[in-house]
Amino acid sequence: MSDLVEEYLDQLYTKLRGSPRQGRRLLAEAEDHLRQGVDEGLAGGLTLEEAQQHAVSSFGSVRAVVRAHDTRLRRVPGAAVLTDLVMSGWKLGSIGLLAVGASGLVAAAMNVIFGRSFVAAVAPGIKLPAASCQHWLSNWPGAHSCAQAYMLESSSDAVSLRIGAGLLGLLLLGGYYLARRRGWSPGVLPDGFTPTIAVSLFGAAGLGLAWLALMHGGGLVAVGGITGPGFYLSGAIVALVLAASYGLQLHRTLLRHARR
Repeated sequence: MSDLVEEYLDQLYTKLRGSPRQGRRLLAEAEDHLRQGVDEGLAGGLTLEEAQQHAVSSFGSVRAVVRAHDTRLRRVPGAAVLTDLVMSGWKLGSIGLLAVGASGLVAAAMNVIFGRSFVAAVAPGIKLPAASCQHWLSNWPGAHSCAQAYMLESSSDAVSLRIGAGLLGLLLLGGYYLARRRGWSPGVLPDGFTPTIAVSLFGAAGLGLAWLALMHGGGLVAVGGITGPGFYLSGAIVALVLAASYGLQLHRTLLRHARR
């Protein structure tokens, strides 16, 4: 004999809209109410099938429950939406800093594989300030010129400063998940909201950095005196990988909603 309660919950699951958290909550509430109704029916002398039929009919049709759920979603308080926006920004900001840290590791690999001049070098015709030259030469006493000291300093900063940003991102991301566990995120935004923003931001950043790397590699532009394409390419690689990852997540979310 089929379980009418399970069949009802399956139908309800396929019709729900909103965030996964909202769906889980509604399903849990519905199952608890239905199981309680079945127990009351059995206690009243009904058979199992009769008790299930009575519990399901008393709870309401799937369409009615979904309509009521959608109405509640449309009446979400502005404070809950704002809280979710802040939490989403917190998460993406933390991941962005982690991406900066990862780009520092990529830059470190480029320093070793392609040489430091691939990451940072002085553009032709750029005159470096004398005071800065003294500072760089003091940091790199083995350098034969101010330009070489600048290259060593910039290629090292491209690693150390970025990794420092990544460590900060790791701390912030840990704080984000701790806040979520304490219920700070109401979960009222659509499932695809954060992935959509992430694909847009990381995709634009990755393409922009890739363009700068291409221009620097061809010697067409020089931003801040840095001509090494690796300075920008290291960031472009990480940003585009993140954009692709969030793109797959967004694709799965859209497919899941299309099946409902």
